[in-house]
Parts: sequence; structure tokens; C-alpha cells
Amino acid sequence: LIGGPLSDRWVQKNIRGRIYTSTIGLALTIPSLVLLGFGHSHTGLIGAAMLFGIGFGMFDTNNMPILCQIIPQKYRATAYGIMNMMGVFAGYAVTLMLGSSTDAGSLGTDFSKLAIVVLAAVVLMLAFLKPRQDLTYPQEELKNKSEAI
Repeated sequence: LIGGPLSDRWVQKNIRGRIYTSTIGLALTIPSLVLLGFGHSHTGLIGAAMLFGIGFGMFDTNNMPILCQIIPQKYRATAYGIMNMMGVFAGYAVTLMLGSSTDAGSLGTDFSKLAIVVLAAVVLMLAFLKPRQDLTYPQEELKNKSEAI
């Protein structure tokens, strides 16, 4: 509920607004992962979980809109399927890692290390996601903007 309206407004002023909203949300999950890994109080853990939920919500809300800014319409279903498949594979890998960590007695530390993976994702998103003007703003909107100038 936060990420959608925020990115809808931001993209009107900056073509990368959706990407920025998504990366801000993903960045909010970084301290929450560390706090969830090392936290000992119920209040801290609940706060960290709430921060994770807000951040991940901001990130996840913008996945399809960002994809629509980058991938032409005729390839979007395939691209979205690949994106979802990669998410399932990542979830599988994290589940295996955290299961092994539990057996080794290092769940908290290894859970916190996931923040490094998320930080890498934020950097990669900012570096490589380049929205296309023609996919972001429909042609009639571009025409109306140029006529207003």
C-alpha cells in the first residue's frame, strides 16, 4: 500500500521512480535481516519483521510495473515467468542454506548474512535497470506533453 502510490507519483517526475521506490523498499529489508538474525527482544524482532514487510512490500509491488518499463509487451509474460522462476529457485537456495545453518547452530549469523545478498541486489538494480521512455510513457502522453511545451 505504500510502494504503489509512491512509485506512481514518482515515475511522473522521474522515469526511474519505480526503480528507486523498489530499491528503497529492498534496502529497508537489510537492517531488518540483521535485526532478525541478532535480535533477542520480542519488541525488536516484531519491529524488524514489520520493517521487512514494509520494505519487501515496496519492492514486490513494483516488480511488474518495472518489468513493463523494460520489456516490450510481446515478451512480458515470458519475462515475468522467468522472474518468478528465479524467485522460486532463490527461495529454495535460501531454505537449504538456513536449514543447514540451523543444524550447525549458526542460524542468526547466517540469516544476517542474507543482508549482503540483498545489498548486492540493490546495487545491481540501480546499476542495470534502465527503463525505456517509450514503454514507460504511452505515446499519447508523450504527444500531450510535447504539445503543452
